[in-house]
This record gives sequence, C-alpha cells and structure tokens, in this order.
Amino acid sequence: MVWKASSSFILGICLFLAWGTNTGYAQSYPPLSVEIGPYHPLLLFAAPGDGAGETADYAQAAAGAWAALNNELKPFSVLTVSVSGADAPTRKVRYETLLTALQEAEIPATIRIADSDPRSLIPLNLVEELLARFTCVKGVEVVNLPFDEYYAFSGGDDIGQPPNVRWLASATDLAARYGRFIAVRLDGVGWLRLMSNAWCRPVIEQFRACSAYVVPLTGHGGGDTVAQQGALMGLWLEGAVAQWGVAPDSLWYVTAGYVEPGAFGVSATGPGMPPPLYRAMILNGAMGGACAYAFPAVADLWSGGQGKHWNEAIQPTLREIVESGLVADKDFVAKKVRVAYQLGVSRTPEEFHLNLRDLDAVRDEGLMLAGAYGLERPGQVTELVPNSGRHYWVPVMSAYAPPEPLGAFARVVKPGSVPSPQAWTELLDQYLGPDGAGTAFVVRVGRGVFVMNTRENLYEEQQFQIPSLPTPVRGLEAVRQERAVTLTWPFREGDVSYSVFKRLYPAGTFSEMAQNIDERTWTDPDTDPATAVAYAVTALTNEQEPYEGVVNYGDYLAFSAVESRIEEEAVLTPLVAQARARQLEGVAEIRPKTQEWWPNLTGVDEAHLEIAKAIVARIERWDAAFVAEELDGVMDLYGTEYQDPQWWRFQYAKRAYQWFFERYSGCRMTRQIRRWDFANFEAKKEVRVLLYCRFTGIAISDSTGRFADQWAWFPRTDTSEVWLTFSNKEGEWRIERTDPALPNFADILSFSTGPYDSFPPGPDVFGR
Repeated sequence: MVWKASSSFILGICLFLAWGTNTGYAQSYPPLSVEIGPYHPLLLFAAPGDGAGETADYAQAAAGAWAALNNELKPFSVLTVSVSGADAPTRKVRYETLLTALQEAEIPATIRIADSDPRSLIPLNLVEELLARFTCVKGVEVVNLPFDEYYAFSGGDDIGQPPNVRWLASATDLAARYGRFIAVRLDGVGWLRLMSNAWCRPVIEQFRACSAYVVPLTGHGGGDTVAQQGALMGLWLEGAVAQWGVAPDSLWYVTAGYVEPGAFGVSATGPGMPPPLYRAMILNGAMGGACAYAFPAVADLWSGGQGKHWNEAIQPTLREIVESGLVADKDFVAKKVRVAYQLGVSRTPEEFHLNLRDLDAVRDEGLMLAGAYGLERPGQVTELVPNSGRHYWVPVMSAYAPPEPLGAFARVVKPGSVPSPQAWTELLDQYLGPDGAGTAFVVRVGRGVFVMNTRENLYEEQQFQIPSLPTPVRGLEAVRQERAVTLTWPFREGDVSYSVFKRLYPAGTFSEMAQNIDERTWTDPDTDPATAVAYAVTALTNEQEPYEGVVNYGDYLAFSAVESRIEEEAVLTPLVAQARARQLEGVAEIRPKTQEWWPNLTGVDEAHLEIAKAIVARIERWDAAFVAEELDGVMDLYGTEYQDPQWWRFQYAKRAYQWFFERYSGCRMTRQIRRWDFANFEAKKEVRVLLYCRFTGIAISDSTGRFADQWAWFPRTDTSEVWLTFSNKEGEWRIERTDPALPNFADILSFSTGPYDSFPPGPDVFGR
C-alpha cells in the first residue's frame, strides 16, 4: 500500500508522542503474560462482531466465540479485538467498556493499537492506562504500520527519527514494561523494509532489548510470503526476537489473483480460497519454527460464516502441530540452516531494490528466490510453497544483525554478490542436500517431516520418496467381550512406548485414549457394543522404513520423525466382536493428474485450431515484448487500423505503452484466455478472444524520491477481461479492436496524481 497523506501521519504521530509517552524507564521487564514456545504456541483469533458498532454487542459476540472454542486449544489462545471511533479518547472509552466485559468473563485479549491509517493510532499514554487497568489484555497488536518512506538526507539526531519509527519503538518498550507481548503484522515486503531501512534501526534495537515480548507476524495480504518468512526466521535466528509467527489469511488467495484451480483473474462470486491452503500456511510456519499463529479473517473461524476453513483445515492442523510437537525448535532450525542472506542498509528506494533484486521476483529479479526455491511465473503465479525443499528456507538477516549470530552460518550472502539464479543454486547445493526425492516439496527438520504439493492453483500429481520414517504399528488385534475391548499388537525391538487412538467408524476422527504405554496390550473398559468403532496404535520407535507416495493439489502432509503414523485400524461393529487391523481407508477423491491453464483452446473446433494456436503465439509474443519493454514488439500486435471504443487509434495506443515504459519498470503481463469466438471468421476473417489480462509496472519511488514502489496497472475494470478482435491482413494476426480499450490513458494516468488532483480511471472520452 502506498502511503499518500504523509504530512498528516507525521503530525498525528508527533501529537501522540507529545501526550505523555515516556521511554525513559529502566530496562527491567516483568515476566511475559503468556507462554510462547514451540510446545506452547500462541494462537491469536480475531473476535467476531463489529468493532465500529455497539460495544456491548461486540463484547457479547466475543464472549460467545470464546465459550465455543475447543477446550484443547483454549490454553494457547487469545482473542484479538479492535474498536473504532472518531478520535483516540473515544476509542479508549470503547475499549474500557469492551475490556470490562471480557475481564469479568476471564477472556484473554489482544487489543489493536495501530494500523496503516494514522487516525487509528491510540496515544501510548492512553494505551498504558488500559494495560495498567485490565489484566485480561495479554498483548497489543500493530498491523501494517508503513515503513516505505525513505530519507536520503543526513540529518542524524538533529532532526530525530521518523515518527512511525519512534512510535513503534516506544510501543514495544511500553508493552514489555507491563509484561505484555506486542504482535506486529506486516504484509507485502513490509518486514524487508523495516529490517533494512536506515531510519528503522532504533526499532530493531528496541526489538532486541525486548525480544521476549515481540511477536513479529508475516502477513498473507500480499504475494511475498516466501521472502517474508525468510525475513522473520532471520530476525529470530539473529536474536532480535525470541519468537516469530505467521498470520494465515484467505485474503492471500484473492490478492494472488486466483479464482479456482486452473483459473486466474478476478472473481465476483467465486468459491474463495480452498481450505487446504490454510494448512499449507500453518505448516510453512511450523517447519520454520513459528511459535505464533494469528488468524485475522474472522469469517473463516469457528464463529464465522466459512466454517469449512476451521473444520477442515485450521482446527485439525493446529491440534496436530501442538499434539505432535511439529513446531521446529530453534536449535534444530539453526542446525538445518547453513547459508543466510543479510539485507543491505537502504537509505533510498533505489538502495532497497538492491535487496529486492535477490528477494522479490515481481518488483525486481528475485535471483535468490528463483535459485533457492524455484519460481513458476512471477507476477502470475504467486508462490506460497517453495517449488523445492532441497534448500529448506534461507533466513534473511536484518541489516543490523550483530557479528556473533552471523558467525554461526557457513556463509552469509550480501546483496549483489551472487549474480544469477543458477549461481544461487550452485552455492546452496554446497551446503544443503535434499531430504527426499521426487517432484514434491520434502523437508525434514526437528520432529517433523513435511511433504507438500507445490502448485498453489493447479492440479498436478507429484511423487515423493522419504528415505526413512518411523515404521507404523501393524498387526493390531481387537477383541470385545461384553463392553470391554482388549487390544494387542506384535513385539518390535526398537519400540519405546505406545499410544492408543479411537474413533467412531467410519466418519469420526481419531482421539488419543492413552499414551506412554509400555506393554503391548491395552483395554478400553467401557464401549457401547451397538456402536461401530475403530482403534489404532502408534509407537515412539527407532524402527524405520522408507515411505513414498503421491500428492496432488491441496495435499500437505506432516509426519512425526519420532512417532509412527497411523496406517492400520481395527474396526469393531455391532456384528463384529473380533478384528485384525486393516489398511486405513482414505476418502476417494477424483482429481486431475495434470491441469493446463495455458493455452485454453476449449471450444475451438478442428478447422480453426491452427488459427487459434497462431493467435496464442502472438499473445505470448505480446507478453514477452511487454516484459522486455520493447515498444515496437508490443505494437507489432496491433494493426495499423486499430481503433478502440472511444475512437482512439494506433498512435494513441503506442504513446500509452511508451509512457508506461518511461515511467515504470518491472513490467509484467498476467493473462488467461477465457473464450474464443469464430462467428465472424467466414464473413470478415475476424477472430474474437476474451482475454483476462493485467499489465503491471512499478515506479521505484514517487516524484519526491521518498515513497517506495509505486504500483500501476491496466486495465482497471472490475474483471480485467477484454475482448480482442484479431484479423490477418498482412500475414500476421493483429489486434484491430479492443473492448474495453486496451491500453487506456485514463487508467494509466490515474496513478500519476495525488489524492487532491483526482484523475479517475475509466473510458478515455475525448473532451471530457
């Protein structure tokens, strides 16, 4: 998000700081109000209700949600609340009313004290009053506070630090002084900015001084999840924070431009993000050592309208990582990682792009991302799961990391020192090897082995082979005598202890009935003979065997490296009182083995197939020319008699593209063919194509040189779909008409004015 009203932001912050914020306290902090660690992760759930509505209704909705939360997750959980109001004192009063109700109900809460809108900030002296009064408040939350402003001049202490930097440093100290955590969530490349911006060093140093109280969260509101996770892992490994976390959010699917598997674009009424992607987001964090998991989309939780996300993915995955200890311990992560990347200090937006050259493949080249993880199609395919697990995750250290933690790595790479993706791959291959084989993502770290399909929006079967996993307990037998069921299983040399699981058959999920069993037998003393049940046994064991399989879209597997998986179950029914274990039955789901999103030749008959393929090739050439900013190559797609619905012609289109190339770099074209129309082919030799397309570019800064990465794109219609009319008059298929107009100066120039000099997008009508 580009911040426009910088003057009001600075004025507002300065006023808040003037209202009594005091950072002169001794650096001695009380114990943290909650436990946070790999075996006790912090779960932050957005409370239902309207923070802008009646406070009493909001409190009642929050209390109802807390009462309905699973008891197994409550010890780890905190509800996040946020109120709005005309001014800060009003918001404080509303918080007092809300928190009084939550405190009486003994509901732990996190309060939001800042986001990207400066009007939402609560002065820290007022925040302090809330922390002093309400023990139910376990932490405070800051969301998307902007750090995209750069000051190239050398003012030093004579002018002080930027207000947002001073405010966040002070807020961090305040939270620590009251034993509360401060959760800071940033989307996009927000963490990369904060960790490299020359003016942000005081925040990093304050984090370091209050490391036990800082919970940095990588947001999923942008397309930079992989780089952001690396950044927070680096901040953690360098000791600036004692923990880090992820904030899974179905908004990621929308901002990625995904509609459904195989479809890209904008959907007004689409199905939304498939639930398994929530599991991928959680497991990404667990394998990297994330000890905090925040869920800002209340509609996706147990109390919201999208219960499938909670029931199918969020709840079972959270329980799994807690019960199986799948969150990687810091020592295991540090041992796994051998190569780190250290950000360079950024005093200008241009210097920041020296980092993005390695770490962002949409704003820049993304050399490290391509070499370490693999990239499909930057700008069109937003990455969530690395395409290869061979290199694990590369931690990104702040520009201010001290020498000691840097010395723990075999190699620390600085910006610009590795010239290509191939060179990155060769470098990482010297220190890291694969944990498995096949085309799926496979990583072993700590107590977990993770296998993930790497396609974020495409069906594709991927093979995997894991050299060794704990061998499942096989040969379980179950015998029922009246209401008691006795289980027995074979002896194995490497077994240490056992756990027993039970479920209602066939649709129930397994619940642990007993653990740390030394004998090879166990009795369930009281079961209903009229109910069908299934039993299974796992073992903490040294018995190992290889394991292989196939994962398709939405398959994200996690195995314990010390406890065997459930592979067999013994089923007892009202008619069967004795059973030997059999292979666990999975749910049959028919999914395509492969899926092709480009080109879409659906509906094209055989007679027109070669013509369609020729037009596809021309669109691909259009794409390549736009990315290369080759004006002549782009205009070669347009016929000299081209005309748009507003009667603008060839030279208009040429000047529009030229202006875009003059102003923006990092140009990308996303595209997908929606439909073909050959109705006028016989009469006029014309072919119409409905194309979803989005042409994007980025200006490294605004005209002042202070605000970084100004995005622009066209067309700016609701669907980004354009009818292209092609004809072949000179031996090449070229565009004769576009509807709506493509390009359109009104769309492009709408990004070149400030908030008070409005130039709205839309049809570029002559004389308007």
